[in-house]
Amino acid sequence: MNFRASSFGKRERQRQAEYRDASQTISEKARTPSDPKGLRNSYLLALGCEEENLFPALRGKHAARRYFASRGLGWWQASASGDNSGGRRPSRNMASSQIACVNFLLPLLEIPGAPTAMLRAIDGDVTDVVSIQGEACASAIEIEWIGLNHALEGPNITSRGSLSTSVDGFLIADTRTGRRAYLLEWKYVEEYRPNYLGEGRQGETRRRRYGERYRTSCSFNGKAPLEAWLYDPFYQIMRMRLLADRMVADRELDVSEAKVVVVVPAGNLAYRERITSPELSTLFPEARSAADVMRNTLSHPDRDFASVCPSVLAGAVRRTCGESATAWGNYLRKRYGW
Repeated sequence: MNFRASSFGKRERQRQAEYRDASQTISEKARTPSDPKGLRNSYLLALGCEEENLFPALRGKHAARRYFASRGLGWWQASASGDNSGGRRPSRNMASSQIACVNFLLPLLEIPGAPTAMLRAIDGDVTDVVSIQGEACASAIEIEWIGLNHALEGPNITSRGSLSTSVDGFLIADTRTGRRAYLLEWKYVEEYRPNYLGEGRQGETRRRRYGERYRTSCSFNGKAPLEAWLYDPFYQIMRMRLLADRMVADRELDVSEAKVVVVVPAGNLAYRERITSPELSTLFPEARSAADVMRNTLSHPDRDFASVCPSVLAGAVRRTCGESATAWGNYLRKRYGW
């Protein structure tokens, strides 16, 4: 596959533009930005109307805004989108993966049985979802989770969501074999090029932070050196797996197993099928996808990793939860096609 911008990303940004201009969940003010970036990009909301990027039940000071504030979380921001709230408000970018993740996961807290139904679509042995007890909160679903006490990068890093390895979504379930953590990496239109992350001082910092953890990991089988992982998205997935290893080793929140799950739309072939690391591509010439690479580099790939489409998870919740999931399910279908 060559490295032109993917047709999937273009189609989905157009889908979001059409949703913005037609949906009753978006106000006239929100769909008519006046700044240059908003005028050029029809998938951006007007500045000041960013909360309309959320599922309607998540809007207002007592919903997603309070959830983020109680955990000290900032919203993802991008200068390319013209976001200007310093993380106090959601991105105006309707193709944001954080927005897609929040719109999918947080409403499940209000749908009885929904988190369990979602995880059973990944692993059929899930029996129930367990409340995550943090220092200042307790919830069945956490966003931007870095671990219980501090980040993988060191005990001095305790803030969630930036400058550390954090997972987009985090859940814990009881299963027939033990208590299992689920570390979700949520993607939407992302695609990556073969940009090497090992150069210069930042590259040395990455080797220092993760080299020993990688060499002593109980998850990786040693077939690929650390250098081979220094290309996104593999660098992201590798760090998430190391965070999962730490959770199990320290028995954080009583987990005995931990699974990294990449949630990415089926149509995003630029993410699914592009092997950005030349070293990984050479080591595993038969691999045709990022998931194939993970199957070749993990000692227990089925136990420790999964890749799943959001439409599969949404379908499982709809079938299990019925009418209580109708509003959420209709929103996801109309907005994202899931």
